[in-house]
Amino acid sequence: MDNLIHGFKIISKTALDEMQAEGILAQHCETGLEVYHIHNDDSENLFAFAFMTPPENSSGVAHILEHSVLCGSKNYPLKDPFLILSKQSVKTFLNAMTFPDKTVYPASSILEKDYFNLMSVYGDAVFFPLLKRETFEQEGHRLERDEKGNPYFSGVVLNEMRGAYADFDSGVDRELRHSLLQGTVYAHDSGGFPPDIVKLSYEDFCAFHKKYYHPVNCKVFLYGNIETEKQLAFLQERFLRFFEPAEKPPLIPAITPYPTPRVFSATAPAGEGKNPDKLTVTMNWLLPESADIDRLMDCMFLEELLLGHDGAPLQKKLLDCPFAEDVYPYNGGQADLKNICFTLGLADIDKSAEGQFEAFILSGLEEIARNGFEPQLIETALNSLDFYNREITRSGGPFSLVLMRRALRGWIHGFAPETSLRSIPAFQRLKQRLSQNPHYAQDLIRTLLLDNPHRTTVSVRPDIHFCENIDARLAQEAHQAVQSLGSVEHHSGSAEKTAVHVSGQKADADTGLNTNAAADADTGINPEADAQAQHLIPHISKEELPPVEPPIPERLEYFGKVPVIIHEQPTNGITYMDIAVPVDSLSAEDYTYLTLYTSALSSMGTKTQSWDAVAAEFAYLTGGFSAVTFSAGRHRTSEAAVFFDNELRTEDVADRDWIFIRSKMLPEYIEPAVNRIFSYLNDISFADEKRLKDVFIQLKNDLDPLPSYSGHTLTALYAASAYSGSKRAENLWMGIPQLRFLRGQYAALEQKPAAIGELARKLEEIHRKLMRSGLIVKVCGTAADVSVIKKALTSHLPQFDFPHRSTDGFRTEAFEKPAALSAFPSAVQVGFAAQLLPVTFDETEYGAAIVYAQWLETGALWEAIRVKGGAYGVSAYPDSATALFTMTTYRDPAPLKSLRSIRDCIEKSIAAPLTDSELEALITGTYSTALQPRTPAQRSAATFSRLLNGITHQARMQTIEGIISCTRERMNRLAERLAASVSGSAALPATTVGGISGGTAAVICSDAALRQTADSAGLPLLSIMPSI
Repeated sequence: MDNLIHGFKIISKTALDEMQAEGILAQHCETGLEVYHIHNDDSENLFAFAFMTPPENSSGVAHILEHSVLCGSKNYPLKDPFLILSKQSVKTFLNAMTFPDKTVYPASSILEKDYFNLMSVYGDAVFFPLLKRETFEQEGHRLERDEKGNPYFSGVVLNEMRGAYADFDSGVDRELRHSLLQGTVYAHDSGGFPPDIVKLSYEDFCAFHKKYYHPVNCKVFLYGNIETEKQLAFLQERFLRFFEPAEKPPLIPAITPYPTPRVFSATAPAGEGKNPDKLTVTMNWLLPESADIDRLMDCMFLEELLLGHDGAPLQKKLLDCPFAEDVYPYNGGQADLKNICFTLGLADIDKSAEGQFEAFILSGLEEIARNGFEPQLIETALNSLDFYNREITRSGGPFSLVLMRRALRGWIHGFAPETSLRSIPAFQRLKQRLSQNPHYAQDLIRTLLLDNPHRTTVSVRPDIHFCENIDARLAQEAHQAVQSLGSVEHHSGSAEKTAVHVSGQKADADTGLNTNAAADADTGINPEADAQAQHLIPHISKEELPPVEPPIPERLEYFGKVPVIIHEQPTNGITYMDIAVPVDSLSAEDYTYLTLYTSALSSMGTKTQSWDAVAAEFAYLTGGFSAVTFSAGRHRTSEAAVFFDNELRTEDVADRDWIFIRSKMLPEYIEPAVNRIFSYLNDISFADEKRLKDVFIQLKNDLDPLPSYSGHTLTALYAASAYSGSKRAENLWMGIPQLRFLRGQYAALEQKPAAIGELARKLEEIHRKLMRSGLIVKVCGTAADVSVIKKALTSHLPQFDFPHRSTDGFRTEAFEKPAALSAFPSAVQVGFAAQLLPVTFDETEYGAAIVYAQWLETGALWEAIRVKGGAYGVSAYPDSATALFTMTTYRDPAPLKSLRSIRDCIEKSIAAPLTDSELEALITGTYSTALQPRTPAQRSAATFSRLLNGITHQARMQTIEGIISCTRERMNRLAERLAASVSGSAALPATTVGGISGGTAAVICSDAALRQTADSAGLPLLSIMPSI
């Protein structure tokens, strides 16, 4: 490649041996845009447009802009190009993200043609957005009136952030970050503080784009096997040739260190279960810049050394603190800001003990620095970092997103992207420093923490009126806006007017898109314009769809009576083991304890060894040791599912409930790790009551905030429990009943501390039962490592039985079915809703149901609930293993109203027009769910999960064929069945158990939302439940 190509100068080429790639840095000569490409042989290519977007206040302008640029652009003047891409692209990732100092627009695909389609739309969106006022009002804020005529603000980002400000721990995180970064851009909330969001003007919104979205301020990150030259040509031809040079915005200045520590106090929302008389207190340090990969590796090492597991020296001290009930959940480092921030905190501290906190933390650090570390602790921390560097993970997207974030840490602040990217060489340099200086770890404690004056202590008190105060400020702003403008209509149209206006945006003359056809008055959808929109954004045809990945090789071997499923995969030297223990012989009462049991199972000591010693040993031997609950349904097919030539019968394993005991190991630790796991399962003791109480409180505190950020999951589980044994189990384990159970047990412990002994005895009883219920083991690793783990298992598995299905227990017990519509009041600013409908699928219908759900979610539901209703999110999905069709809303200001919209959308979907070309585009987009690449470990886990759900490879291929061959007629038949189900549930009173045959629904919302009685008109009778 020449040094000058397609208007770009090649700045550098670097061999990235640890990634088997080359790093190519280029700069556009005319505009200054920079490109960095990690060029390798990976066919899953990713691009990301990244802009430095430092906030000047907490109006959330960067966040609103992130939403808005994808709502129509010069070459794609549509109401929502992002939604059309979601509908019809075979993307493997598609999103946008607002960070405290930057905004990033990444997307990826395994097909080159589709990849450039995505880049074309995204590039046009960020550089040439329409930024209509109606879009600003839809995504940012607008005035509306409630049923009583009172003005109020709505808007997607506003409602999202109202939800974000209802979570206590998120509030603590904001306060500690702001305390460290006073006087900088990081002292503002880039996401937006609700009362400040509604003060943002349309003019300032547009000015922010003009200031920061010029190519001179843009970094384009590329990853994958498409040639760099081809991508540079695309960027030049499609976008950059239209720009003149511009002045580069100044970099975010260096942060001035505090000369002395500072102390702050603040409040955050007190949700249900949060004691307003107890504080969370944190000590926080500003550390070196995150672009310095060596200092970042030092900080990561120190975090692992001090806090990496419950037996780590500082973590144990925090857990044993006599004046705090729990550890702050976000302790450790944060590296996405200009500087690394480091936090140590405690939760649920009595106000009288607040003054002891600083001395407790500092004396603990001083003691550790003075005494030093045992060599095994150092090695444990290094092993953890080794896992971090070795393990390729996909958490919500491709691993290239991780590399993107690493590169941007330095790149966005003026450094070369490789400065902050290359963690493996930095890890090797860390090991050298440790070998050269035996006191290096202690020195880090002193230089980064003890001798660092840029330190804050922040005390945060739960405030039961926090959300009410925000709502009161928003109401005051709304009334003031009306007084100054004269009417709501002068500020913005109603939600319906806004939806219609946006959908009727005038087309660019070059596109030939006709938007003069009238929009449907009820839905705000312009069918003719929408049909043409499908052609405006290109998509691949069905014939171009690549095949899905073939099933991974697997084999079944018996060790005594225990079946062991073996997956030989290229796992980069990491071996994964899942021990699956069936739990369905237990009673419903025992099921309620299983969430606590799984938490305790990996956290206790033994009859001869303390819990912290066990924790340290597992941290040394494994890269993770944990236990989780898992509930399976059963995929219904016309032919019986057969696995391993029926050596493992489907009726023995499918549609059952399990606990997975999970571990992962490096090669040199496989045998001792396996030996330790099984000896621990034999010797575990729940008798350490103080430790068990700590585990219990941590679990309760982890689940307490669920209504504020995961209410869609809670409502869906509650509603689904009416029909499915697996969902009934999940509801008990991770749903509203579990919240009530934990809070009830906590209250009992407060009144009678000795009750912890009863919990210990209960868990001991459950453990004894489960160790007699049999096992299935699944292992995944390289051929050499599988050979080692098989040898290790040989001496342990013969003592266990085959996992026989029980004829009694939880799945066979009678249960109380939920009402047709249940409402759970909660201290949330915005709510959540779920509508569940029972429906059976055959092999071809299930594929069509997936297509229908995609169409509904990205079409009518999106329009009604997000565009008009102002909710942040909406989803629709079928599940063949439970025979349910689920629809949910997320951070929804009017969840009851959304339930009505869901019903309306289903009924209207029967007659909604859908052309052949639209259907083909929809099929290609839906097919992307089957194309999602997985890591070897994820492929293994998915294969095992399908086995337990009775899903054979043949059944999976039939589903995929059902997607590809989907017809409008099949979708119509499903819509008719769903509509009949909806109308059946509406006609029955909530107290009628038979009413659930037509579907169940549930909402979580504030008392104020429940008082909007008009929202529930036409719904089943509302059953108001105790608050959560």
